[in-house]
Amino acid sequence: MLTRWPTVLGLVVMWVALWGQLSIANVLGGTLVALAVLAVAGEVKPRPVQNFRVVPALRYLATFCKQLVMASYQVALAVLRPDRVRPGVLAVPLHHVSDAVATLVGNSITLTPGTLTLEVERHDETAVLYVHALDLSNPDAVRADIADLETLAIDAFGGPEAQAARVRRPAGREAGEGAAAPDATTGDAGAPSPSDPEDTP
Repeated sequence: MLTRWPTVLGLVVMWVALWGQLSIANVLGGTLVALAVLAVAGEVKPRPVQNFRVVPALRYLATFCKQLVMASYQVALAVLRPDRVRPGVLAVPLHHVSDAVATLVGNSITLTPGTLTLEVERHDETAVLYVHALDLSNPDAVRADIADLETLAIDAFGGPEAQAARVRRPAGREAGEGAAAPDATTGDAGAPSPSDPEDTP
């Protein structure tokens, strides 16, 4: 336990930050909680990242930041012109991705203003993201943005099988525009929910 003092220190700092006040009681309490957590959890060894490519990862970050700025602008316009907002849910398939890549893309969508990943359906080699968008007036554009993130995520973190599948199929916006998943708008329109049979990609 003494050799794991950096982990204990990190947990104590987190504990004090959550309480929002630096005091002897919080430090002692955090230390006891950290020791208890380590005693129960045992030794945790994170798995090393086997597939990581620096340049594609930077491209992913740049694309995400670009989409973040554009989405923030669109949300601001929606606030000014709420009559033009068409919220809805869109089924977007991901192809030959690992759980890590699907999680990365789903979280990136959630972090982008105006979009939220509601559910992920995992199949053998594919996954389907059900994404709520603030404005679905152009669903192909939403699909294309997600397809861009998927392509870059596979380039940055995908394994050999995902890379091979990535080469065999259309990439980026072509893949997004060619997605077979239908739209599923919500709200007053009364369109089907993601669980309806006709919504299955």
